[in-house]
Amino acid sequence: MGLTLDERPITMGGDGGNVGLARPARRSAANVVPEADESRSWFSRKAWGVFLLVLYPLLAAAPLATLALLNPISDHLRGAEVGTDCAVIGFTILALQFAITARLSWVEAPFGLDVLLVFHRAMALVATALLCVHPVLVAQEEGWSLLTGWRVHWYIWAGRAVLALLLLHVVVSLSRRAIRLPYEQWRRLHQRFSLSVLTLGFAHSVAAGDDMQGGALLVWSFVMAVAIAAWLHSRVILPRLLLRRPFRVTEVKPEAPHVWTLTLERQGGRPFRFAPGQFQFLRLHSAVVPPEEHPFTIASSPARSGRISITIKESGDFTSRVGRVRPGDLATVHGPFGRFSHTLYPDEADLVFVAGGVGITPLMSMLRSMRERSEPRRVLLVYASRTAADMLFTDELEAMQAGGCPSLTIVPVLDDAPDASWVGEVGRLDAARLVRICGGAEGKAFYMCCPPGMMTSLNRGLKRLGVSPRRIHADYFSL
Repeated sequence: MGLTLDERPITMGGDGGNVGLARPARRSAANVVPEADESRSWFSRKAWGVFLLVLYPLLAAAPLATLALLNPISDHLRGAEVGTDCAVIGFTILALQFAITARLSWVEAPFGLDVLLVFHRAMALVATALLCVHPVLVAQEEGWSLLTGWRVHWYIWAGRAVLALLLLHVVVSLSRRAIRLPYEQWRRLHQRFSLSVLTLGFAHSVAAGDDMQGGALLVWSFVMAVAIAAWLHSRVILPRLLLRRPFRVTEVKPEAPHVWTLTLERQGGRPFRFAPGQFQFLRLHSAVVPPEEHPFTIASSPARSGRISITIKESGDFTSRVGRVRPGDLATVHGPFGRFSHTLYPDEADLVFVAGGVGITPLMSMLRSMRERSEPRRVLLVYASRTAADMLFTDELEAMQAGGCPSLTIVPVLDDAPDASWVGEVGRLDAARLVRICGGAEGKAFYMCCPPGMMTSLNRGLKRLGVSPRRIHADYFSL
């Protein structure tokens, strides 16, 4: 419930040298590990996404419809009855929020986790609005002391507490950056109070609802049970299951100042299958970093599914300690997630990759995958960075460009030219410059991973220049 995961840290994945710089020998399809397991591919289909979109409003309205069938006659005024209906739907939406944020692959796959969390935040606002309307409408029948009185039943105070906590969640979530509340601190507070809010709401509804008896109570308890089951799965069961299939850190390598690459190897079990460009949630079980879970892009080739690599830029308390992680430390990986992958769009042959700083890493995953699979696509990589020293994987990119598979052209864009001999682009990268570098946008597909300001500017600019939104794919640093 509430607002959650409103920011992915600016730390993406990378390979850090697991793929050789020389052009690899061509490999047959039989030797290439599939990029995603079959079950996930099935759930990624458009038809499944449409089914879920239709199912959600039906699930949100089902308890209200069932309660109306069980109790067709009401002795309340029409306004109070509408207020109760708002509460039933609002509470059901809060219960479904737990399922949305449980990171269930069959729910996330057709949309991508970033889109799913945007929907989650929107529905949190809808639920909060419905629950705020509820006491106002009911008070027209019960009296305004229901809202302002001190001598009321305990369950009225429970309802007030639910509203107060929900409104606090909304205000803090919308203003978190302004008040500079650290993301992890906010996330922990949200997780601790979410189930408490739902429990208080359930207790209030059962005690205050005249019709919450017999079959109605059974239906209402089932709604609560679904939420608890989703919470237990994501907070208790899943972490223990992941510990049964851990990864072990095999290498910690500096890539650039304040940038580190961790190479992880799976300890038994099934191969870790993912599509190039996807990300996963990483928890390091090391004495030198907090036991926190963070999202990072995987940028190693999916063909090497027993080993993944992640390149992390120091940008906070957690990431600033990554360089102190040692080989042999354990890690748990939950994923993969996301739909930022060229493999989902096989009809696109002329690709434009736009990277900003460390945002190169998901694009490196795609380039390495193309090389491993000998894909004949044409790729123009426009790599924006502050200085040449901040650019990652330059040697490997140059070797890939010389190898010819994929057909890669690299155009670096720096804030300031290092010297008079610099032959690349200099200055701000906007949509007009990007299209000029491309030689026109017609027939091209754009894959962008860069800071939010640059991403928003390029996205809007490309659309104004006539590029179809279907040809613009973005992997946002912030969710």
